[in-house]
Amino acid sequence: AFLVACGVVGYMYYDRYAQRSAHKEFVEALKYHDAAVTGKKVPAHHNGIEFETDQEKWIKTAEVFKLGYNNHRRSGLASMFQAYYADALARLGKIDEAADALTDAIRSMPQKDLKEFYKVKLALLKMDNPKQAVQQEGIGELRKIADDVSNFANEAGLYYLGYYFWTQKDFDAARNYWQQLMVKYGMKEEKQQSGYADIVRLKLKVMSADW
Repeated sequence: AFLVACGVVGYMYYDRYAQRSAHKEFVEALKYHDAAVTGKKVPAHHNGIEFETDQEKWIKTAEVFKLGYNNHRRSGLASMFQAYYADALARLGKIDEAADALTDAIRSMPQKDLKEFYKVKLALLKMDNPKQAVQQEGIGELRKIADDVSNFANEAGLYYLGYYFWTQKDFDAARNYWQQLMVKYGMKEEKQQSGYADIVRLKLKVMSADW
């Protein structure tokens, strides 16, 4: 029993250390994600983190988050390393690889609400894919989110589906989804107002809707 107890304590100590180590590396990786792109050659001796071009920034960001994921696969932050890695790939135009990485990240996310919000991002990634079949898959996934009032990301689903139809100049469909958003989320007190309400209200006015 003593050996078993020691094993449990040892694991708990290791787990806490692993979580702290993962958090530290994640915070450091975010510095690359949030770094400035100056358009100027960065001196070799420069102490801060900045980049001359977007390409350089996202290549390095993808590298550090992939390394973080490989180093901390068993930590609670593994899925977030993977999600940010996917984001960097997407910004590099590697849409298929980004979608695969984000799918893996979502699969291991422990929180339901986080999963559902990232499923919106995955749907949008697929909609950016040049392959028509993948685009339609993304639209279908976004539509499911927009049609499910119990989904944590329902509001975002309604907004982005409306925005998609807006870009396609299908204004009736855009109005339909945006009016649903306003009815569900835009009629609350100002302090509880939907994050998308002001944007949607303006676009609906452009389409001569009285909101």
